[in-house]
Amino acid sequence: MTIEKSDLDNWDMDEPDFTPDVNRVNASIAFIQNELGVVLSNEMQELMFLTNDKPIGPVDDIDSVLAKYNDGSRIIGIDIIYSSNSIVEYTRLSQESIYESRSLLPNGLIVIGSSYDGASDSSIVYDIRNSSPTYQHIFNWRYYVDNLVVGEGLGLIARSLKEFLSMPTSEDEL
Repeated sequence: MTIEKSDLDNWDMDEPDFTPDVNRVNASIAFIQNELGVVLSNEMQELMFLTNDKPIGPVDDIDSVLAKYNDGSRIIGIDIIYSSNSIVEYTRLSQESIYESRSLLPNGLIVIGSSYDGASDSSIVYDIRNSSPTYQHIFNWRYYVDNLVVGEGLGLIARSLKEFLSMPTSEDEL
């Protein structure tokens, strides 16, 4: 599915009236792919072009989504979707974790943002492993508590980045 400007209606940017810089965004895409050894999905690249590779955050009071776990759902407060530099930084930090080996983020899962579930800070993780059954799915990961098993440590938020961008709502509506 193609991500369009209208998919960002409920998201804020620091510079909403930017002049697109195609060379800058292409360089940012290459930076992520080279530094992390991954191939970004088309929808992630589309988002980067629509935001000029700048971070975005949900509109005030429309920042909540549900993450589905095996034992039920949790309300997640979305904080930010990162730009390329932060995607690389936080993904690397998660791969090189000082915690047990079960907490190391495998290649192909990338940290694209941060969130809060009422009990802990967490990461928004995007699966860009082509061979994965959860390819292009978005998850909530409580990185210092939960393991990386779908439904256990990874709470499913959306089946695509486009779906994820349309999901934030007020906590009262969940």
